[in-house]
Order: sequence, then structure tokens, then C-alpha cells
Amino acid sequence: MEKITMLKKLLLAYSAHLEHFESVQSNYDSVLTLYRRRKRRNLMVLHQLRKKQLLCLEILQQTANQRSLWKLNRRSQFWETNCNRNDDHFFKEHFRMSRSSFDILCGLLNRMKRADTNWRKAITLEKRVAIALFTLGTSIKYREISELFGVGISTVCEILFEFCEEVWKSMSNFINKLPPKKEDLACYIDGFCKLGFPQCMGVIDGYHIKVKPNPSQANGYLNNEGWHSIILLALVDYRCRFLYVNIGAQGQYNNAQTYNSSTLRDLLNSDGLLIQSTKEIDGVQVPVYIIGDSTFDFSPTLMTPYASSPSLTENQKQFNNKLLVCTEIVNNAFRHLKARFRRIEIGIDDRKGNAQIITRITCILHNFLNEINDDVEQKWLELLQISTNHDSPTNILVECGNEPYAEEIRHTLCHYVCGI
Repeated sequence: MEKITMLKKLLLAYSAHLEHFESVQSNYDSVLTLYRRRKRRNLMVLHQLRKKQLLCLEILQQTANQRSLWKLNRRSQFWETNCNRNDDHFFKEHFRMSRSSFDILCGLLNRMKRADTNWRKAITLEKRVAIALFTLGTSIKYREISELFGVGISTVCEILFEFCEEVWKSMSNFINKLPPKKEDLACYIDGFCKLGFPQCMGVIDGYHIKVKPNPSQANGYLNNEGWHSIILLALVDYRCRFLYVNIGAQGQYNNAQTYNSSTLRDLLNSDGLLIQSTKEIDGVQVPVYIIGDSTFDFSPTLMTPYASSPSLTENQKQFNNKLLVCTEIVNNAFRHLKARFRRIEIGIDDRKGNAQIITRITCILHNFLNEINDDVEQKWLELLQISTNHDSPTNILVECGNEPYAEEIRHTLCHYVCGI
């Protein structure tokens, strides 16, 4: 009896569980049906979204030339309108060269050109070159330049150094003049011969470029006037063109130290063409030489003035005066460089070697413009004289050593110069 009762209880329990499982199964089937319906609906929605996405992409491709898609819209009419509507004087004042020179330069730097993309219109080659020239030619801050041209500050910096890199790649032949070719050497010598100095190839001097160095290295850049600088040691020809530049010596050094450690000194004493071009004047073998002031070491290949003394003869004084006139050629080259490219006067941040790069590029551009007769404006030179706010470092005068051959050459040149 008890077994029957127990079996009945178990049967009731199994029946209850079965009803529960049937209910769960029914719910599961309902959920599965609902899921399948939702899945079908979601697939339909996804299909519609994909069609709309393709339509949007097609519209974007048709309007890809509109830069406003993802680039910040900066409004500026300086280059696009002002520069085109104003005269050549306005153009040269802002870009430091004539329109015709600018066009020639753009042709030489054609590799700076960038292609448009589907998402933005590229800055034109002409505008890129204009931004770089304006930056080099002015002393205003990068932020003001970016606002003027309607580009970002980082874009101004990027374009400037891309410009410098391309100028060096495409135009380095405008400054790499040494060792000279035979016909070029003859031209240099002929130019100085007309000024009264036969066998002279160029005039040398040093100029201090104001920089902002890395604080950990600042002491070495401090010159004797109390400001930080690097030295631009330059040799120029009779037309104020840079034949040789040595850029980067720290401001603590003087002209003689910089020259004595340069490749120019070695070249003057070892180049085959220069040695072969030695010429006899009044019975003395006079080599090809350069002219410098009394801050350089006197040698057979570097003529300097006679040391100041009450015992100087009239001929020696006259020689010194004429030599001084020649040394003004290199000073004029420096003045023209500074007046045209004001950026090198304000103190260049040199923590990444920027000062050397920018100075070298301005020297190349100086030569390029010199050769196509694009002159510096007199007003720029006058403004430079007014705005210069620091004294140039002084160099120690070098005592002439015992150089009998060099002295014989100088005596011969003195006689030649005074006999003209």
C-alpha cells in the first residue's frame, strides 16, 4: 500500500516537472521565433544602411574638393587676394624678391608641389614658397604668419623646413663654388684685379648670427658682447656672392680660430688649380690669395693690412686704405643678407640646429637673387641700421708673425696697388 502511495506521489511530481518543461519549451520556441523575426528585420535594416553608406560615399567623392569636410576653415585673403591685386612693389616688400624672381624660384622648387586628395585641397606650390619666403623675410611670430595666410602654426613650420630642404637639394650649386672651376677662378681674379688687387680670389670675414641655444650648452655660444651667437664665416667674390660659408662655430671663438679650423684654409694651400695659377709679379711668385682684416692670421694666401704704426709709409697707408675698401665687399654681403632676410636677426631657436639650416638657405637665396640682378632695396638697409639692437662682437687683432714670403708678396702688391 505504501509503495502504491509513493508511486502516485512520484507520478504527480513527474507530471508537474513535465508540465514545467513543456512550458519552458513553449517559451523557448516563442523566444526563438521572436529572435528569428528580429534577425530578419535587423538584416533588412543593415541592408538599407549599407545602401545609404554607398550613397554617402558617392556624394563625398563628387564633393571631395571641398576642404571644409575635415579641415578647419581658416579665412585669410592675404595671399589669394591682396598679393594678386597689389603692384610689384607690394610683392617684393613682403616676399623680398620680384614676381619674376619668385616665378623662377618656384620652377626650381617644383618638387615641393603637393597633389589634392579626396579629403582636402593641397596648398599650392606658389603659396608654400610664399609662406617660406615671408617667414624668412620678416621678424614677426609664427602665429601671426599662420593667421595671415590662413594655415596652422605647425603648417608654417613644416613648410619652412620643407622649403629649406628643397632649396638645399635643388640649389646648392648656387653656393658650392669651391674648389673653383678654371673659368670661374679667372672671373673672380679678373673682378678683383679691376679693383687693384691682382691674383685675389675673394674677401673673408665673420659675422655673428644671434641664436637661442640649448640651455645646457649656452655658455659656449656666449660672445664677448654678452649675447649668444654662432659664426657665419664667409668668403665672397667681387660681386658680393658667397663662394664659401662655414656656419656653426660657437660665438666664443674669434675669426682667426674659426678660419684656422676651416676647410677653406687647407684648400687655399693644397688645391691643384690654385697652385697652378700662381703668377709672377715684379719678379715675385704671387699665389692666388684672399683678403681679410687684421683679425685673421697673415699668410701667403691671406693678405691683411699692415699693422697700424706711426712708421708706416705713405704707400703702406694707401695699400691699407684700398684693402679696407675691398673688405667692405664682404660687409656689404652680410648687410644685404640681414636686410633681405630679417629672420636671421631676431635670434633663431638653435636647439635642433635650425640656425645653421636657415642661415645656409638664406646665403643660397642671396646668391640666386644676386645672379639674376634682383637687388636689395635701399629702404631695407636703412631699416636694418635703425632696428639693430645689439653690438657686434669685437675680434682680437692678430699680430703678424714671421712670414718672409708673405711679407714679400704684400710688399709687391703694395707697390702694384700704389703704382696704378
